[in-house]
Amino acid sequence: MTFERSDDLVIALQQATALFSNGRYDLLASTLPDGDTGAANRVTQVADVFVDWLRAPMSLTLTLVQIEEQDTGAVVPTPPGGTVTTIDTSQQARYVISASDDRGFPVDTTLTVTVEPAGAVDATITEATAGTASGKDELVVAANATGPGSALVTVADPANPTTIFGSDSVDVVAGGVAAVVLETPTVEEIPVP
Repeated sequence: MTFERSDDLVIALQQATALFSNGRYDLLASTLPDGDTGAANRVTQVADVFVDWLRAPMSLTLTLVQIEEQDTGAVVPTPPGGTVTTIDTSQQARYVISASDDRGFPVDTTLTVTVEPAGAVDATITEATAGTASGKDELVVAANATGPGSALVTVADPANPTTIFGSDSVDVVAGGVAAVVLETPTVEEIPVP
């Protein structure tokens, strides 16, 4: 059986109607004045709860899109392979966040981000509605001023943070040599043996 996204609405309305069947709907309707549509509104309110449940996120994926310089936004070549994302102290990693329900349909949900241990990186989520480059929700993990270090960055559904999440390990390493400075030389006598 193939489900379409619009099936969620039909299923929710059918289940809400079934919930109020067998006299339960009549009991609710009998407590309202004649002509009041409150009972019908209550059925649709329950259907809305079911739709939210049907469209709850069931999986979350973080996909590394690019590594870029924090100051200029210039894209940096991403090293091939590896299980840890590595950035230097002047860079940031940009990920696309994909949340989907149990049938694989995209879900628009509010997510949280945590960094453990705190210190090496800062992480922020930008929603697609705020105008991201990919048109999807994005996570930006930027090295901060504390210098090299490692962190586990986790994006999670606040309602199910231990079961619905995506994470990546990020190592911050020292950047390349930006300048070489030769200081004033010190002249010393070499002892004669």
